[in-house]
Amino acid sequence: MTQGFIDSFDARKRRGFVRQGRKADLIPFRAQRSDESLNAGDSVEFAVVGGKAGLMAQNVRPLRRS
Repeated sequence: MTQGFIDSFDARKRRGFVRQGRKADLIPFRAQRSDESLNAGDSVEFAVVGGKAGLMAQNVRPLRRS
């Protein structure tokens, strides 16, 4: 799993973008569950896979804060 952060997220469409670092490219994702609470700036972990239009992030999950 890769770690990064949510760059932007549209809760209505359940789509957004993650980054692996501040200057890294945006990677699109679609939230798997409608009850997920994701916000811009949240630290997350995810898997990067190849899609029809290029790279996509899958299994985007917020990192637990201690």
